[in-house]
Amino acid sequence: MDTGQYVNHNALKLMLIGCAVAVAGMLFAGFGYAYAETPRFCGTCHSMEQAYNTWHASNHKQLACSECHLPNGNIAVKLVAKAQTGINDVYHEVLRNYPATIQVTATGKGYIADNCLRCHQSTVEKTGMGAGGQDCTKCHRSLVHDRNKSKGGIKVE
Repeated sequence: MDTGQYVNHNALKLMLIGCAVAVAGMLFAGFGYAYAETPRFCGTCHSMEQAYNTWHASNHKQLACSECHLPNGNIAVKLVAKAQTGINDVYHEVLRNYPATIQVTATGKGYIADNCLRCHQSTVEKTGMGAGGQDCTKCHRSLVHDRNKSKGGIKVE
């Protein structure tokens, strides 16, 4: 038996196994990322139940949470923001120490305003909001999640 063929045969098997594992990993990561972009995923946390319910009853229910609450211009920036907010959300969800009324951070308000303008630029382009840098939620807070009623992880019984 030629040992050169034996080594090449094993190397080929290892390469095929490695490729199969890599493809399976990419599929798992891709499906996981896609699922984590859905409102159903966001709504599974106790602290987001009220936000999910008000979103579901709104005129924006065709949009995923990430379309408004994360940056959408650059995938790398979005992934970093998604990781940061996801880690923060999981941390507070596990500890159940969200405030009774969830507040959007200043960074989050910037994402929301940018995304409002991304979709509604033609509506606001001839107004003071058209230049950007404005807080759309200052006047339009109740459009999607009611006015400051999203209850957090603290369960009052």
